[in-house]
Amino acid sequence: MNNPSRGWRSEIWPLGIILISAALYYFSFFNRFAGLRSGDGEYSGGLALLSGGLPYRDYFSAGPPLNQIKSAVELALFGKALIVTRTCAVLERFVIAGVLYAWLRRNFGCWASSLATIVTLIVSTGDVTDPLASYNHDAILFAMLCGFAASVSLESRRCRNELVFALCAGTSAGLSALTKQTVGLGTAVAVVVIAGAACAKIHGFRRFAGWLAAYGMGFAAPVLIVAGYLAHLGVLHSCLQMLFVTGPQAKAARPGMFLGREILIAASLAIWVLAAVIALLLDRRAIWRSFNAEAPKEDPTASPWRLLAMGSLLVIGVAELLALTSLPVLRDFSKGSVYFTFIGTGIFGFLTVICGLRRPAFSGLRMWQLAVFAAVGWSVAFTLSLSWPAFEAMTLPGLGLLLAATVEGARPFGRRFSYVVMAIMVFMAVREKLDLPFGFDGLNEAPVRFSTVKSDIPALRGMRLPAETERLLDETVPAMHSANAAHAPVFTYSEMGLLYALSGGHPPTWSGSHNIDVVSDALAQQDAERLLRNPPAVILYERRSDAALHIEELVWRDGKRSGQRALIAALNTITANYRLVDTFHMLPQDPPIELYIRKDESHGAPVSGSDSH
Repeated sequence: MNNPSRGWRSEIWPLGIILISAALYYFSFFNRFAGLRSGDGEYSGGLALLSGGLPYRDYFSAGPPLNQIKSAVELALFGKALIVTRTCAVLERFVIAGVLYAWLRRNFGCWASSLATIVTLIVSTGDVTDPLASYNHDAILFAMLCGFAASVSLESRRCRNELVFALCAGTSAGLSALTKQTVGLGTAVAVVVIAGAACAKIHGFRRFAGWLAAYGMGFAAPVLIVAGYLAHLGVLHSCLQMLFVTGPQAKAARPGMFLGREILIAASLAIWVLAAVIALLLDRRAIWRSFNAEAPKEDPTASPWRLLAMGSLLVIGVAELLALTSLPVLRDFSKGSVYFTFIGTGIFGFLTVICGLRRPAFSGLRMWQLAVFAAVGWSVAFTLSLSWPAFEAMTLPGLGLLLAATVEGARPFGRRFSYVVMAIMVFMAVREKLDLPFGFDGLNEAPVRFSTVKSDIPALRGMRLPAETERLLDETVPAMHSANAAHAPVFTYSEMGLLYALSGGHPPTWSGSHNIDVVSDALAQQDAERLLRNPPAVILYERRSDAALHIEELVWRDGKRSGQRALIAALNTITANYRLVDTFHMLPQDPPIELYIRKDESHGAPVSGSDSH
């Protein structure tokens, strides 16, 4: 490490407190929601692989294959229950915490690094669409490992050590790209530009050439291995087509739509954008003072860990106790952290690079390492924003950098004020997550305090769900399972892939997900025709209002009519001749979910709701 240290034993207490705080938070909700609407793609993808399904050949997939492969391995080793992927996801968050803390410790003291890691870990999970088991966080973890290894490579006096860490950095970037192409490619470019410039500045062009070669070899190795295997299976061309042509068409028909969507969503979150700007103005001196320090400041006291443990557990514990009540919750508070990270890492990263270019090589080492950190933080935030302009995963790892710098560079009063702000950030994030553990596109799941019901479905053992969610699953899964046994297709709209995974059923469409940002208009229209040609035996249909669809088209299609309307028209035509078995409402204000069974089908769920349609 750059900073003085008493050795690895001195890191046990802070790291232990970080992991205990994370465990207290994650285990309070990790098995308390179903992820019914677009929340279990990792689980469904892993089961599909284990059952012989192959993405790009048997069904449409807009993402690289590594996340599905990882999920398949987990499920094969530990069982095919949903809780397996959730538990592995929590363990992955612990690894993310460890990497973030280790990276921060190379540039900041123990106290600042510990606080920043705890806050960042909790805030980064705050988005309601975060299902824990997520390809986003897989890609982020590899991106962080890439930046961390590249930063360490700059310290190496020996050329061989430098090349080893450069190779590790490139390999991590390649694995990130194989998990989510935008995050991986963005990180690969950011690190090669900033860390490469640092290597050339500090060690000279000859060392930089070797570093670049090692980095490139590391990136190419996993990418070529996976590409070769996909080519062997005959799906490489279709994979590339889906990743870089068909998939992006659903996000934006033209590049300018990304910027337009950023502005539109930022305008709707204007109060949190303003809060982020104000926070950056207040913190700018502290952050820059810390960035310009020759070495990190050590903690003012020898052992402040009792205070850290008591403070962290008290804030999280009180927030969790209040989540058992019906007290109102402030929504989207953590969006301020998203914009704080996005804007802050961009500005301070740019300024740090400029200063690094002007400083002598040796004294500029820490500056360059901070530049690499900021570059990875901004790159992750930017590339994730291409999927959605503002969600909390974007705070990894950049928020940790900015918070650690704020704590370390602040004057005594400012430091104490920052402690209060960070405590509020954690408190609000925990309260909001436990009040709304998961939601997607208007379909929200009940607060954790209502998730007390066990399901009879074997794959859901260990889960505790809201009563209405459990009722939907226990009625729909047997009906779909019976249809699958009769080799009849089933269908969910717009996306409830968990039902396919639990029932073993398959849709008659090319894509199993029909979210407007997943399928292009052309694919949606083609799948509408497939539905009409081969009507499913069972349909689980979330009825969206025309106003909700119009908002989606405003965000994703510049207000133009989308191919979703063809799917909806096909479903309305089909279900007019079906039997409405039951209607479910996850929350009173959410759109209804209707379970339909074809009238000529003998298999079906027992009628427990309306049968008059």
